[in-house]
Amino acid sequence: MNDPTSDTDPPLRILIVEDESLAAMALEEILGMLGFAVVGIEDNAEDAVEAAERLHPDVVMMDIRLRGTRDGIEAAAAIRAHAGTRCIFTSAFADAETRHRAADCEPFGFVRKPYFPAELQRALNQAALQLGRRA
Repeated sequence: MNDPTSDTDPPLRILIVEDESLAAMALEEILGMLGFAVVGIEDNAEDAVEAAERLHPDVVMMDIRLRGTRDGIEAAAAIRAHAGTRCIFTSAFADAETRHRAADCEPFGFVRKPYFPAELQRALNQAALQLGRRA
């Protein structure tokens, strides 16, 4: 049986969408320490959709509450429709209604804030497996 992953897979390319600059920088640092490649950081839905179309990340780390009129769930839906890229939602707010709205975007998962490296690693490993890649 052949393994679809390879030891030579490049690191997952990740777009961070987070409206709090300190949280975005902390997430970027943690992802870098875990061996992932951060390809961009955006703080609102419109810029996130444009960046996903331009940068072609493997995964978008999407905060649910963003600057502007559209939230992260709306941005994730647009990114999924236009670029085909799926998200891992990050939020301090993970109530049932929010998760229900987010489910339509077919996310790889949810990570609650504050970020813990082990939780991020676990969520990204799961995403990589679903993409047929190594994390």
